[in-house]
Amino acid sequence: MKRTRSSSPGISSPKHRKPVGRTAGLTYENLREHNQITPPLSQFAVVDMMTERIGGLSDVPIIPPPSTRSSQRSRSSSPSRVSDAQYRAGHLRRANIFVDEDTPTDVREYATDIFTSMTDENSETLQRVSDKLWRKCKELVRRPSGEAEWTEALHTAIDELRPAGLEIVRNRDWSGDLKPPVYNPRPTIPRKRSQPHQLIQNDAHIESTYVAGPTVPIFKLKDPRPDICVGLSDESLTNALERTKGRSAARSFLFDLQDTSTLISDPHATPLSLRFPFLVVEAKSGATGGNLYQAQNQAAVSGSSALRIFQSLSDLHAQRLDTEAQASLNLVVSITTEGPIQEFWLHFQRHKEEDFYMVCIGSSRTTLKDSSLEFVRRLSAVLRWGNSILRERILDMLEEI
Repeated sequence: MKRTRSSSPGISSPKHRKPVGRTAGLTYENLREHNQITPPLSQFAVVDMMTERIGGLSDVPIIPPPSTRSSQRSRSSSPSRVSDAQYRAGHLRRANIFVDEDTPTDVREYATDIFTSMTDENSETLQRVSDKLWRKCKELVRRPSGEAEWTEALHTAIDELRPAGLEIVRNRDWSGDLKPPVYNPRPTIPRKRSQPHQLIQNDAHIESTYVAGPTVPIFKLKDPRPDICVGLSDESLTNALERTKGRSAARSFLFDLQDTSTLISDPHATPLSLRFPFLVVEAKSGATGGNLYQAQNQAAVSGSSALRIFQSLSDLHAQRLDTEAQASLNLVVSITTEGPIQEFWLHFQRHKEEDFYMVCIGSSRTTLKDSSLEFVRRLSAVLRWGNSILRERILDMLEEI
């Protein structure tokens, strides 16, 4: 006889309960009977249970899935993202580029001679350019100006002081082949090799036979891309070479040397008619996160690359004359900036040495009137030196090649 069930909702009377053994199977009949004899939980009871569960888990650390943790770890320790300090201590050092070294006596004396003997005698021009630069810098510091705006202010000053025989280029890639070579470490622990006569029987033997060596870091310099680059114009050099080589030969002379990779005189990846760069500018803005340290690292590579151009010219000249290269001091000037703060640097390389040196020879702040005038005087002297003494030295060697 079947048991009668109450049609009213609620909890059934205990006398109607039918105990189910612990080993009872999970059948549809048993599940339906369980639902009918078990009272439903109220909303308040459900809330209390969830509160207790959350409180019990509050002290348990939440561990992210392995994929999330590994991605976070890879971002924080990625070898491709090195700090500015690591780049200078590792990459630049391995390229034999030394920044902020002591200035040798002969280099200091030569720099002093440039800045004293090459100063423009037209004080009105210097004062006009200085006042214009000072007013512009005062305007830029009143707002969060970026690198492009500070670069434009310097470009205007250089362009107004630039002699006719010079060329100026902004923000263009240089050829990566001009960079100094980087000496990367070699692995010190060779891998263990299996002998040909040994028979490999299982995978375990394969793993024990081949031992993975340590990961060897790879150091690479960033390709130069100066914010401003100043050098001799291709047209002025062609006109000067006509007297010894003739017009037709003079026009194609430097192009032939460049196209055959005999002498790279235009540093740009796409030639822009600028030869033998002697002044580079690397500009940064503190308002947008840039600093002088970053500008110095960039100038170290571009300045050293420019030195290699002059060294290649000396080597080619000596090779054509079948003599030793002259023990002359190759110099390149760079200006690093952070907003209105400017630093003058000299880059040089000793004869028959692989080391590249970068030494600071002065600094200024162009929001100060006197300091702005001093900066313009130094800038004018460097431009006049490049268009006179340096030009004549380059032409003397080119005419004999």
